[in-house]
Amino acid sequence: MLVDLKHSLVQGQLLTYLKQNSVCWQIQQNENYRWLLMDETIQSVMSLEQSSLLTLPHQQPLKGLVDILPQQPRVLELGLGGGSNARYIISQRPEAIIDVVECSQIVIDWFDRYFNPTAITLHCHKANAGDFLQQPAGQFDLLISDIFNQQYSVFSQLLETVLPRLARVIKPHGFAYLNFIPDRVSEGQQLKRALLDSEFKLLWGEQIIGFKNWVYLVERR
Repeated sequence: MLVDLKHSLVQGQLLTYLKQNSVCWQIQQNENYRWLLMDETIQSVMSLEQSSLLTLPHQQPLKGLVDILPQQPRVLELGLGGGSNARYIISQRPEAIIDVVECSQIVIDWFDRYFNPTAITLHCHKANAGDFLQQPAGQFDLLISDIFNQQYSVFSQLLETVLPRLARVIKPHGFAYLNFIPDRVSEGQQLKRALLDSEFKLLWGEQIIGFKNWVYLVERR
């Protein structure tokens, strides 16, 4: 069930709040949902009734990739947020091994305390995504990039750091799911052209209707 961001996340009670440098982190909750905010931007939404649901529209294309992963898949996620992608994958593929790269210790700690009701096991690495990809811990069947930052260009990081290193991280015939919120309108199409010109096969790449998010699904040839 998709969450209606305009109407479902109302009358939220503040569970916790912390300011780190110039970033304000908070978690709110109402009778149906719990959600993580970075400043005023919603990062993740968890259904209290069924925590494994993918609640946001841009997450729905991920389902198709999870369905075709091999047995005991290795998954690497760049950016933890509230852990909704990981909870969903474990609900569908309990044998999956998931590594997560997250630069904020706050996000890692809050996932364990507020967003892990079924106590799933994740291998969390406190690191910058670019630094981790220089020396990845092996290769993966699926890479999920869900990087968001209001202080620097995610577009530049994807082009200069993530895309050039995908081949060393993803197994042959493995997949990547890239969720991207452009700062400029043109960046969505620019990233799509870069993927089309790469060694990867672009399976799908479109803007999510009604949202700024672009989602790209790619396969290593």
